[in-house]
Amino acid sequence: MMETNAPDFFEHIAGLAEQIRGLADDALPGYEDFTARVVRGQIKDRNQIEHQLDYMLTFCFDDRILALFKRVLRKIHTRYPETVLSYITAYREMYENDGGDE
Repeated sequence: MMETNAPDFFEHIAGLAEQIRGLADDALPGYEDFTARVVRGQIKDRNQIEHQLDYMLTFCFDDRILALFKRVLRKIHTRYPETVLSYITAYREMYENDGGDE
């Protein structure tokens, strides 16, 4: 078995985490625009909203994008309640601890 140098390993992991944060930074302006358009009622098409929510969900580890995600869900909840429920469920499955032993 190959030995792992702990400091190098953790440095590598820290570098990956920084890259992921950078991707969220890059994605943020597009999600801000999308959210604003949904809130203003410029985007109402369920498929278009769901398509973007799929991508947003992958970035909900970032508090800024999570806030936008929630804002979109609040805006569409009366029109598409089943969509909102499915995205809340998906978020919980992806990001919340299930309480089990890990």
